[in-house]
Order: sequence, then structure tokens, then C-alpha cells
Amino acid sequence: MNSFSSRAWRRLASLSLLVATASFAQPVLNSANVPMLRQVLQAMPKGGDLHNHLSGSVYAESYLRYAANDGFCVDSLKLTITQCATPEQIAANPALPAVIVPASTVFAPYSLLYGQMQDALSMRQFRPVLESGHDHFFNTFGKFSAVSKGHVPEMLTEDVWRLASENVDYLETIFAPDFGKARDLMKFTKPGESLADMHTAIMQSGQVPPIISAARAVIDGAEARVKSDLHCGTPNAQPGCDSTVRYLYELHRGVPLQQLFAEMIVGYELASADPRVVGLNPVMPEDSYISMHDFDDQMKMFAFFHQLYPKIHLTTHAGELWPGFVEPEGLRHHIRDSVMIASAERIGHGVDLTYEDDAAGLLKTMVSRGVAVEVCLTSNDVILGVSGKAHPLRDYLAAGVPVALATDDPGVSRDDMTNQYMRAVQDQGLDYATLKRLARNSLEYSFAEGQSLWANHSFEGFANACAGEKVSSKPADRCAAFLSANTKARIEWRLEGRLREFEASWK
Repeated sequence: MNSFSSRAWRRLASLSLLVATASFAQPVLNSANVPMLRQVLQAMPKGGDLHNHLSGSVYAESYLRYAANDGFCVDSLKLTITQCATPEQIAANPALPAVIVPASTVFAPYSLLYGQMQDALSMRQFRPVLESGHDHFFNTFGKFSAVSKGHVPEMLTEDVWRLASENVDYLETIFAPDFGKARDLMKFTKPGESLADMHTAIMQSGQVPPIISAARAVIDGAEARVKSDLHCGTPNAQPGCDSTVRYLYELHRGVPLQQLFAEMIVGYELASADPRVVGLNPVMPEDSYISMHDFDDQMKMFAFFHQLYPKIHLTTHAGELWPGFVEPEGLRHHIRDSVMIASAERIGHGVDLTYEDDAAGLLKTMVSRGVAVEVCLTSNDVILGVSGKAHPLRDYLAAGVPVALATDDPGVSRDDMTNQYMRAVQDQGLDYATLKRLARNSLEYSFAEGQSLWANHSFEGFANACAGEKVSSKPADRCAAFLSANTKARIEWRLEGRLREFEASWK
């Protein structure tokens, strides 16, 4: 907060934000002072990021460094990180060395390839000429996948550090720490088997426990590296040392059903075995052929697993669609079925809300069930071309559906959480009171373990153990014990304390 200590900055901020000195519940927007708005929103404690793909959170610059350090090459025509050509391949095609060049080449002075690779691995300088924003966005993942799996610890460090640097202290990041091994389990199933028989066959194979153990070891190693790289516990500790990180197991809805089923088994078993893995989330483009064609069967599979693992959380990408991407009937039921059939507790994106059958009834159901929406304003814009009044964010808010802002893939989008708040103010017209509620929602509807700090979702008072307590002072023993036993309550207490300090600095 030191950057806001001068009287001049405070006066500028008050003009920019129209913030009354006695209250922070005033409109936040004044478009005439965008730089100051950015400064204030970056400083604002923002709770958590509930929709964050680990590989998509890493910037292209990091992937290029990984590639160079690992001795990978770059395909200068396809603009993809790849294995270097073997002597046999070069002998068969002598022109390869001119195309498949060492990744370190991109760092040479005056190299045009560096910028070209940045553009290819992200939305940097993207212009929809030869491909759409949708296609360019999703194509980036295949361009850096050769190195992403080998650098999970560094990727997690970057993700945690960058979010913490902009005052996001809780993260649920999406990735599969088994690196695709779950799909091999489909070989134990037979075509035409029932879901119950498939589950029995895979569980009796004896191959699930080793995959679970290896996946947990990946998380252990990544977390240890984060603490080391951020110098946690030392005088040089970096932002992120106090962050709380949890994981959502990444399912792939664009693969054949038997492979997806095998992934589900590993995901639900991993979440049952490791409290750090707090749920599951299916990924990949929702408009792809398999995602659309197999959607109904996928919902039945989720319903099956919900019966077997009722305590395991599920959030699903649903409604990341828009007219023109799929047939009209494809827009009518993805959010509804994810809630009603799959029993999803949160929805990612939910952009096609107004095209759902009985959207008003769906909203009422989401409110009654407490189903939250993870809104990713930047990616909805660059992938689907949906922003401003076309975006359903305000429809969700007006209906009382809990909303949390999220980054999705900030490395690919070349964006961050603060810009999600900027867009919420500038494009959606949200005021500070609403932003504050969204920040609280990001923890209240997180899958963090334990009970909430709050007595209700309206944030009108703390729960019994901490009722009457003030975050400005040390909690009484009873409240302290409650916070110690409940991760969710503890991170919410931290947010309230940080919000109080943030708001007090403007009085």
C-alpha cells in the first residue's frame, strides 16, 4: 500500500473511483482514470481463482526458456516447440536443420523468431485473419505441450507467485498429475460393458493405486519446489508463500468415452486419497465433435460417479458456447444437464445461458442449490467474441446466482486476475460492493476443506464459533480453534482482514 500513501494519489484515487471516505460501497468506475483504476484493483484483495488451467497460466516466455534449457527445438514453420530432428530424420530430409532449429535460437540478437513464437504460443498480437480467436487459443496448447509436462513445479511457482502478486491468495488450478496414464486403464474394459462392470474391471486391475501414488508424488514435488523457489520461511520470502493451493483433476471430454471413464476413476480416487485434490473438471473445447456427440453419455457417467463418490466435488465447463459455433439445439441444455444430471456444484463460463431452455427456471435452480458460476471475461471475449452487454454476467447477478471472477488461461490470454476486475467495472458496470461480494464468493464457493467462516451466503455475520469476533484483533481461543480446523474459514478470515486493511487505507 506504500504506493498509495501520498495525498496526491489519494485525491486522484477518490476522483477515479468515486469512493466516499466513510464507505467503500460506492461505484468504482471512472473511465477517465483507467491507470489509477488498475492500480487500485491490483491492490484490492481478491480472494481466489477457481478456474485456472495450470498449463494455460504460464506465459510463452517461460515455455521458450524451458525448451532452450532442455535442449528442445522449435519448428520455425509450424511455430511449435518440438523434439530436435534425429540424424536419421536429417539424412532422409537434409532441409530439416533449416526448419527445426534449437530453441535457444529464439534468444539470438535480432531474432524475429522470438516474437513469432510468443504470438504462436499465446493470444499476443492476435488478429483473426487465417484463423479464429477460438482456434488460435486452443491450438496454443499443442504448441507448448512438449515441454509443459516436464516443468510442473516451475509452472506452479509462476502461477502462484503471479496471482499472489496481485493479491489473490487462494488457487484451485486444473491439471492431471498422472500425465495421461489414466487413459491406459481403458484396456481393462470391454465394448458394451455397463458402467458398473467397467468400474469393477478397472478397479480390480491393480493398476489404479500406482497411478494415484505417482500423481501424489508429482504434487508433493511441485509444492516443495514452490516453497524453495519463493524462498518461503526466509527473510527473502516472495509473494505466494502464504497462498493456499488446491487442485482440480483435469478430465478430457474430447476423448472416447472409455478413456474418459478411466480418467474419471483416477480422478475420483485421487480426490478421495489426497485432500489437496478437491474436485474434478472436464476440459477441452465444448464445441468439438466428441464433446457434443458424447455429451449425454458423459452426463450419465458423472451421475454414476456421483453416486459412488458423493463427497467429491465437481465443477464443469458448461455453456462455453455461442450461436454459430454449434447447432442451435446444442445451446439448449449443457448448463442445465451439468447441474441437474451431473450434479455439478459450480459451472465454468456459462456464456450461453440465455439460449438454454427455460433459462429463468435454470437460474432459480442454481440459486436454490447454491451453484456458482466461474466467469472468465477475457477468455469469453477472445474465444467466443462475447463481451459487454452480450455477456450474461449481469443476468446471473440479477437472479442471485453466486458469481466469482476467474482467469481461465492467463498465460495464453496474456492477462491476469486484475484485468478480470477491470473488465467487470468497465464492460459490466459493477461497483465496489459487487466486486467485494465476488471476491468473497471466490472463497465461499471454493472447494477448500472445512466449514465456512460465514453464517450464511449473504456474508451478514460470522458463524457461531467466531460470531462477534473482529478481524482487526486476535481471535478468541474458540474462534482460533475453529479457524485452525477449517481451511475455508481460515482463508476467508484472512481475506476479511486484508479487505479491512485495504479499505482503511483510503479513509
